[in-house]
Amino acid sequence: MQEVINNLSSNDNFIIIFRIILAVILAFIPGTERELTGKFAGLRTHILVCVGACVFTLLSIYGFQMRVADNIVVQNDPARIAAQVITGIGFIGAGTVMRHGSNVLGITTAATLWICAAIGMSCGCGQYMSAITASLATLVVLILIRRLEKDVLSKRKKFYNLYEISLSASMDECEAIQSIFENNFHKIFKFNKKLLNHSELKFSGVISTKKTLKEINEIFKKINTIESIEIREYYD
Repeated sequence: MQEVINNLSSNDNFIIIFRIILAVILAFIPGTERELTGKFAGLRTHILVCVGACVFTLLSIYGFQMRVADNIVVQNDPARIAAQVITGIGFIGAGTVMRHGSNVLGITTAATLWICAAIGMSCGCGQYMSAITASLATLVVLILIRRLEKDVLSKRKKFYNLYEISLSASMDECEAIQSIFENNFHKIFKFNKKLLNHSELKFSGVISTKKTLKEINEIFKKINTIESIEIREYYD
């Protein structure tokens, strides 16, 4: 026969309430930043994740403290329930990640939810300093590091955009258009030309370039005989 010993003092109850409230406050910091930047998971989601992780950790510590089995008192492993929080948060984080063509969005928000779970677990364990430090460090990363990426690192990054170009022009400009494709862009994929009628060709291709849409359009404006042109971002 098994019997669970689970007696909480008034001091224990105060500690539990304090830790849950602290989890709410610390999750409010990164959650507000995600809310203000219009991310998929905002303030409420981050608070709920942090509080949930905190409560599960508290349950693992206080909910199943000792168990009597065959007159032997056994101390339960408090890490068992808490360890499942790490696995469970992955499902919520995966819900914030979206793939749009070749771009993957929401990874930073998923990571923020993950760190909020860690903050909640720290609160539940009573590791207040690590919880507070992690919350503030998360805010610094989300705001200051983003500015560093935008203002400094992005200018040094060798990043190429993919664009799909379709245009029709006179056959007389065939060599000039091919020359533009070959001399102005980093790489060319799926390039082909098709005869529309006896005097007009249709060109299409996917290009890799650092140039903007406006700059690409200005390049092709040099050929006056282009009948139509369509330039759009390409997603594989």
